Amino acid sequence: MGFKDKKKEHNKVKNKEKKEDVLNVGGEDVKSISYFQLFRYANGRDKLMIFIGIFGALMQGATLPFMINSMGDMTNIFISLVVNTTLKKITGIQNEDALMDLIKMKTSNDFSQIASFEQKYKIDINKLLEKFKNSEYKDFDFNSAQGNFEFKYIDDIFKDIYKFLLILGIIGVVSFIASFLFYAFLNVSSARQTIKIRSLVYNSLMRQEIAWHEKTSPGELSSRIISDTLLIEEGIGVKLGILLQNVCTFLLCFALALINGFKLTLYMAIILPFLVIIITVMGTVLSKYTKKVQDAYGVVGGIAQEAFSQIRTIVSFGNEQKEIDRYVEKLKPTKKYGIIKAQTFGLCLGALFCVVYCSYSIAFIKGTDFINKGEMDGGQVLKVFMGVMMGAMSISGCGNILNSFGEATGSAAKLFHIIERKPKIDAEVGEKPEKPVSGDIEFRNVRFTYPARPDVEILKGISFICHPGQTVALVGASGSGKSTVVQLLERYYEKSEGEILIDGRNIEEYNIHWIRTQIGLVSQEPTLFDATIAENISIACPNATQEQIETAAKLANAHEFITKLPKGYETSTGERGLQLSGGQKQRICIARALMMNPKILLLDEATSALDNQSEKIVQAALESASSGRSTLVIAHRLTTVKNADCIIVMDKGVIMESGTHNELMAKQGIYYNLVKDQEMKVEEEKQESESEEEYDPDSVAIKPIDINENNENGSEADLINKRETTTLSRIISNISNASFSRRNTTMNSFKSKSSNKNSQPITGGSILTSMDWKRYISYNKPVWWANLLGIIGSCFNGSIQPLFAFIFASAMDVFNKQGQELIDGGRYWGIMFILLGVANFFSFYCQIGGFSTAGEYLSYTFRKEMYNSMIRQEVGFFDTNDIGSGNEGPGGPGPGNASTSTGTLTAKLATEAGLVQGLNINLGSVFEILITIIVGFLIAFLNGWKLTLILMVCVPFLFIGTFLQMGASKNKNEEKRRVLENSTKVAVESLVSVKTVYALNLEDHFRQLYYEKLVEPEKRLERKYYISSVGTGFSNAVAFFAYILGFYVGAKFITNGELEFQNMFKVLLAIIFTATAVGRASSIAPDYDKAAEAFGHVIEIVDRPSKINASDTRGIKDEEFKGEISFKNLRFRYPSRPNVTVLRMGEGKIEVPEGKMLALVGGSGCGKSTIIGLLPRWYDAQHGEVLVDGHRNTDYNIKWLREHIGIVNQEPSLFNISIKENIRYGKEDATDEEIYEAAKKANIHDFIMSLPEKYDTTVGGLGTSKMSGGQKQRVAIARAMVRNPKVLLLDEATSALDAESELVVQKALEEASQGRTTITIAHRLSTIKNADIIVVMKDGRIIEQGNHEELMAKKGEYYDMVLAGDGGVHKAQ
Repeated sequence: MGFKDKKKEHNKVKNKEKKEDVLNVGGEDVKSISYFQLFRYANGRDKLMIFIGIFGALMQGATLPFMINSMGDMTNIFISLVVNTTLKKITGIQNEDALMDLIKMKTSNDFSQIASFEQKYKIDINKLLEKFKNSEYKDFDFNSAQGNFEFKYIDDIFKDIYKFLLILGIIGVVSFIASFLFYAFLNVSSARQTIKIRSLVYNSLMRQEIAWHEKTSPGELSSRIISDTLLIEEGIGVKLGILLQNVCTFLLCFALALINGFKLTLYMAIILPFLVIIITVMGTVLSKYTKKVQDAYGVVGGIAQEAFSQIRTIVSFGNEQKEIDRYVEKLKPTKKYGIIKAQTFGLCLGALFCVVYCSYSIAFIKGTDFINKGEMDGGQVLKVFMGVMMGAMSISGCGNILNSFGEATGSAAKLFHIIERKPKIDAEVGEKPEKPVSGDIEFRNVRFTYPARPDVEILKGISFICHPGQTVALVGASGSGKSTVVQLLERYYEKSEGEILIDGRNIEEYNIHWIRTQIGLVSQEPTLFDATIAENISIACPNATQEQIETAAKLANAHEFITKLPKGYETSTGERGLQLSGGQKQRICIARALMMNPKILLLDEATSALDNQSEKIVQAALESASSGRSTLVIAHRLTTVKNADCIIVMDKGVIMESGTHNELMAKQGIYYNLVKDQEMKVEEEKQESESEEEYDPDSVAIKPIDINENNENGSEADLINKRETTTLSRIISNISNASFSRRNTTMNSFKSKSSNKNSQPITGGSILTSMDWKRYISYNKPVWWANLLGIIGSCFNGSIQPLFAFIFASAMDVFNKQGQELIDGGRYWGIMFILLGVANFFSFYCQIGGFSTAGEYLSYTFRKEMYNSMIRQEVGFFDTNDIGSGNEGPGGPGPGNASTSTGTLTAKLATEAGLVQGLNINLGSVFEILITIIVGFLIAFLNGWKLTLILMVCVPFLFIGTFLQMGASKNKNEEKRRVLENSTKVAVESLVSVKTVYALNLEDHFRQLYYEKLVEPEKRLERKYYISSVGTGFSNAVAFFAYILGFYVGAKFITNGELEFQNMFKVLLAIIFTATAVGRASSIAPDYDKAAEAFGHVIEIVDRPSKINASDTRGIKDEEFKGEISFKNLRFRYPSRPNVTVLRMGEGKIEVPEGKMLALVGGSGCGKSTIIGLLPRWYDAQHGEVLVDGHRNTDYNIKWLREHIGIVNQEPSLFNISIKENIRYGKEDATDEEIYEAAKKANIHDFIMSLPEKYDTTVGGLGTSKMSGGQKQRVAIARAMVRNPKVLLLDEATSALDAESELVVQKALEEASQGRTTITIAHRLSTIKNADIIVVMKDGRIIEQGNHEELMAKKGEYYDMVLAGDGGVHKAQ
């Protein structure tokens, strides 16, 4: 393969990576940033904190070299002490003056003084010399250049010792202050900066144009904000301090070493290039794979978010396993990358320590040489040795940190890219006129293509005019470009060419926010936010009074059902409004649009989700609301638009015909055919049409109403109408005064109640007790080999530290020797160090490689199992978003209150499993520390039990520091988790409904809300950081005081002859090294804590039994499924609203014979959809039963039962996969032929074939789908058809279709339902007149049932509904 090919290959790979890289959206490359740019969002106070923190870190870095210097000098003093005590021991002379004279004589070889010496001290010199010759000192040259062997008085020695102990004390105090400063300030400043970055990223997301949002998934973005900022916080916090501390230690230690013996230092420095190579390799490999892992997790997060939001679809089609496979497929690479990371890390760290230990052998072999030649003394060798050792150790810890810096800059590059991205459609520019617009709209030759599908032109040069106060209706097949017109008016997109004028000025000239305040939009799929109903209605006008809210609700015909809810206007609507029926949601949306008193009203199928009666009233309300406003209506039901001033018929982006209803009917063109198709024939008896006259609110709505008109002969409808119109004008003047002046201001009055209620801090129970060890061990079984390696590694690693202390102290004793003995000793201990290094290489590789591999496996398993468990939960689990009690305040759901929302579920999936991953490594470290303590104390006790016991006094103090840290960090994690879950919830909610957020100018409202959720726990967190920093300072300082105690007591023991020099050193070093190991435990403790806690959360989710478990193999299956269904005596409440009874059928029952069609009709919220939800067992009724073929539906095997049911919902939920895969969702093993067949039946095949990628076109995510409502609905119908079900459930299956598609689909559905039992819900009665049984429901009860003719004859509720629905179409012809 030539160089060029390689290059091509490389570029291919690179481009592929680019595609995978989540934020290279739309070909936007993310610029990499330098480390210092991470701080670009720090304010003055943060910078000051960083500065003080860095100062502290540098001070802390300097403490070690100063200590080494003192230790070196101490060694020389101790050698003098050893000489003093040994001489006393050999000679038996305790008088120091005598000894002094004796040594002078011996060194000067002047024995003339012997007589006077013997006389003065009464000592027999010959005996003395005899003793000397037999002692180890016989060859000692007390005069040698080494100079340590000069004899000193004991008092002078102790004076020196006290001086150095004082120095050590000062260093200890400095260390306490410095480490407190740097831990506290860097932690706090990094936390504050990340809060700022999160809020800036979110602010920027709320500024980007819709086209950009369509290329990213909301779940992915919101999990990005979390995971990436956590990495940034790591990178700019304490780790920065630790790095600087290490660099400072490194420089000062090497300086110290060079001053004391540059030759020896240079010999030892041979290892530096090796260290650099190892660290570089480690850094590169780790950062490469970390990035891959991050990206993979981003994708996986998006999948989970999508699945949880569409759980009903997944459940209905029995595709839990398919979703799990889709998730696991994308999750698999993370395990592989993780294991590569673990192995690299283990190998490199092992190699690092091996090299360092080998350098110690150089120090001893060469050092003893230099001492022998008289070029250095023992103290200097020690300084060089300790200097190089500590210097190298400190720099070796940096690889890891630089790695986090790399991760931080990588993550920041993406986030900063979002923060700085200039939206293509800038909402801040443009002018804001003083006066509201008058509402003149003109389209001139407008062409448009969606950025996501540049090769399909949607609008092909359309032109029309809407004068102020006029109503223009757009009708036509779905996908003909009707909604696109609305989206262009809202400035979601930029048109390709042509002009859109408002009041004669180009729409681009206006400020976007301002123009949106002039436009009220009610769209096809109603979007509500997770707040109370009152807050939802007044969300765009935060200063509205309760009265104004209620008036708007009355106008939208919503007041009545709201007041019936237990908490009335204070009822929470749940995530994405899931707690309310479609019609109820839509009416709240209409009320919300009317609150703004807009000059232009855009109704994109505003009434499609309503039943006939609500539609009638809402329609009347909308018509009166649109008086004096320019209104653009898109409607599939033509009855709703016949009063429009102009009706425009569109097809495939072209205007086919336009005119008033009568003109178009006269033409007998496309429109005429559409109307004909939609009509419903009522038996036209005379009296009926008369009653119709009275009953037709339409005719009334058109008459201008004079308030003072004498009211005697007006019908009831007149009265209602009048009342509505007057209230309307009143509310309009009220609202416009209230809202217009303030609409552009920020909304801070809308604060979620939750933020105040739940601010109590959390206290945690003990971790060790709450951890389920048995379970944990069973999870580890498949990777027992990796754990075994890890444990073996930990044992060795644990014993290496104390063994090192032992070898080191024994080697130090060599400095008390001279001549050949000195040289041999150096060689011997040098070899011991090399052996220690090799052992350390293997132990490190085993420990880290083993445990990390196991950790990666566990993380993968837990994510898989949690997802598996979540997906298999009953639908109720996803609704139990605690409604408005304020408990959804900051904080993840504790075991006590399981309030969930998809945002927090995905957040849990991401954070918990990741935390548990570290548990093995942490357990390994705990194990290692236990071994260290055991071996360390063993060595200490064997070498000097008295000194050991005295030093034990310091141990509790070491632990105090550790516990302070643990306590503070435990709750810190809780708080952090809360911040993240709550803010994610806000982010997900606003990103999923980003179009609605923009249309209502809610960007600031959500920014404010998001910011509050982020900042709320900030103060508590900061306090915790300060407490844990005191702990850190404390544990750092205690070591110095332990040295002081050890040296002092040791010196006394040596003086009294109770302890040998080398034993004292062994005890001291063993205890100190053991203590530092325990100090390391303190850094692990919080991680261990987090991990064990997270494991608890994981198990809680994995173990939660699904109340309706689809994977349960029990139950009836494999008998002939006919499809006779009956519903008896049902009573039902939603788990999320346990005190609202939705169905109360009492003794009533509904029977559907095999192959017949049942239609459920009634006002929205009367329990129709609930009945449909009970059959496939989304929920189970609390009372009564659902029978299928004579057995209760609970007796069947769920999966088998659901396989025979096809379902089409009101809001079509499609997945972000190709159209083909979406249809295949209904039947896993469907062939392509079956898919095409189903698509043809659903009348969507031709449309799909017209797309550039045909069946492989991806559909787009939740809030930003690339298909129109009708197209999505037809795909959903195809999905239901492909399984060829025995029972077909149609919940408003055609509400999103225009007249033409509706007819075709209706026909398709009718054909499809041949020979199938069908239950259908429809608000358009024309679609169900052929049903075998029609059941009319109201407030959860059955009011009447029968077929169309029977019910018409009864002249009850149904009759009224038919009349209301069909109103004036007949007369119009």
